Amino acid sequence: MTSLREFPVRRQPPSRPPWLLPAIIVGAVAVGVAVVILVVRMLGGSDEAADAEAAPEPSCSTVMVAPSDELPVPEKVKVNVYNATETSGLASKTARDLKKRGFVIRDVANDPVAMPIEGVARIRFGPSSAKRAELLSYYFPGAELVELDRSGPKVDVALGDAYVLIPPQPDIDAILNKPEAVLMGPGCFGSVAADPSASEETPGDAPGDAPEDSAMDSAVDGEISE
Repeated sequence: MTSLREFPVRRQPPSRPPWLLPAIIVGAVAVGVAVVILVVRMLGGSDEAADAEAAPEPSCSTVMVAPSDELPVPEKVKVNVYNATETSGLASKTARDLKKRGFVIRDVANDPVAMPIEGVARIRFGPSSAKRAELLSYYFPGAELVELDRSGPKVDVALGDAYVLIPPQPDIDAILNKPEAVLMGPGCFGSVAADPSASEETPGDAPGDAPEDSAMDSAVDGEISE
């Protein structure tokens, strides 16, 4: 009688779908990237918060500033001196005085605007010469500043009926050099800012400009009152 041997039956393990392993890898990578992004954002947010806490607030301080610190020197200011009064020779006399104070004199004549001025003077200037006109206002206290739509560095001083003479230079210097307390800094409202026109070089003379000496000499002989 033949004996039959029993052999264990081997079963094939269930086959995995071919897409399973790549899907697991992709999922693991996605989770890792998400974790890294989350950590970076958390650390970045902490740094920004720390920087915001450490950043100082805009400062505002009081400093002493004199008018002369922001105004040009007379040698950088070209002036036309005009007579708007009935006093003969007034513009010539004033032009000589201004030249002694350091100003560059150009035209000296009767006021071409030909309108009466009841006050001390009328200082006419273009936008680029605002600081020059402001300096001249210390030499003609009470003068009216009139900004015109014109270019160029020259300033007109039209003398009025109330004008007498230019104050002594020591009196003018005392006012120009007197410090005043002003607020300065990014945290201030209306802080003082330097005006570039105060220190800019005076542009060269136009081709038609006459030297101040010849202009004044001709004005002495030719200025008359209208």
